Amino acid sequence: MTYSLSILFTTSEQHKRLKENAFTTTYITISPTKDGATAKTKCINPNYNSNNPSSSFLPIKKLKVSSNLASILPKLKVYPNPRRGSSSSFYSSRDLQTNQTNRSILITLPHEVIFQILYFLDFTSIQTLSRTCRTMYTVCHDDDLWRKLFYTDFPWSSLSSNNSVKRRKSSAVIKPRHLALYRNHLTLEQRWLTGKVSTRFLQGHSDSVYCSAWIDKNILVTGSRDRTLKVWHVPSGTCIKTVKDHHTGSVLCMKVDLKNNLLITGSSDATCILWSLPKLEHRVQLRGHGHSVLDVCLVGNNRIVTSSKDHTLRVWNRHTGVELRQLLGHSASVNALEYVGGNQIVSASGDTRLKLWDIQTGQCLRTFEGHKLGLACVRFDGKFLYSGGLEGKILCWDITTGNCVNELIGHAGIVRSIDCLEVSLT
Repeated sequence: MTYSLSILFTTSEQHKRLKENAFTTTYITISPTKDGATAKTKCINPNYNSNNPSSSFLPIKKLKVSSNLASILPKLKVYPNPRRGSSSSFYSSRDLQTNQTNRSILITLPHEVIFQILYFLDFTSIQTLSRTCRTMYTVCHDDDLWRKLFYTDFPWSSLSSNNSVKRRKSSAVIKPRHLALYRNHLTLEQRWLTGKVSTRFLQGHSDSVYCSAWIDKNILVTGSRDRTLKVWHVPSGTCIKTVKDHHTGSVLCMKVDLKNNLLITGSSDATCILWSLPKLEHRVQLRGHGHSVLDVCLVGNNRIVTSSKDHTLRVWNRHTGVELRQLLGHSASVNALEYVGGNQIVSASGDTRLKLWDIQTGQCLRTFEGHKLGLACVRFDGKFLYSGGLEGKILCWDITTGNCVNELIGHAGIVRSIDCLEVSLT
């Protein structure tokens, strides 16, 4: 005999009448522990005789759940489920005479109502509830449920609407994408909080690694001070290819264009090299800078912008390797580049300034001033620019006005890199 788990909200008087009822029913009460943060379930059966366990249900295993569960589920009620003939994985008992009036309240509720209840539970509690019966398994694995939980608990994460999971009409239970995303983000959050992670190292370079880029979900390319590029199969930790004798200096930066199967690397030898993917074959070398190439940026399908320690930016035709123009205006190394749309890019320099450029005309459209020390990085989130450097703080800029709208303070040393996460609650 299999039993399903359902919710029963009762007053003390109703509870007394239910006890006097002839139905063989087990109640599971939830009481908070002394710490007030967790709750434990306890099996209460009026007909249960500890000296004769076969007379009724055996006590349920104790389950540790969140305090939210205690506040919204005062009672959990276990009923025989006439549609299932095998024993529950949580209980063992003698056969019971089933009755249609004993059908689970929770199972007969509309899924939308059940969802409103499940929204209050934590991940572990929902997973536990999903194991009570087939119906609850289906409900607790619904992608709409996990979509809302995912965006509620991890609002900084964003999924493109094009990647949204389309619900399929099938009797089979389909593993929801958002459940997997929720589980992964929960694991990552716990690792950030505890600092406990599984660490693996890719051993092979003989000197510092300065840059890296993914060329598919399992393959990583790295560039090093040892003047080589290495291709890694990350799951196995194996170096599957080493490219050397092309750059004569440290490999300082790289960008990948998966759409066009292209990798671009910049080096302290003052050159850039374009490589064909996935074999990493040499295509074109860009020569013109007078010092180290510190960053590269892709614009459209046919242009590359590079920045250098020689204080300049240069625009190149990616197909021919021909230099199209120089962008002059910085008075120190140009350490970072960021594409902001159309023909426009932003550069960050050791002269403390950001500059917005139109690479089609070579014109500097705007200069952002506010930092007191040199800049090392810049990022654009679609509306605001974020820049960081030697000061240890990050400034947020309105790209349309050039005004600094916020300061992010907290680092004690140089800010070398920034990344932005889209926020979407839909």
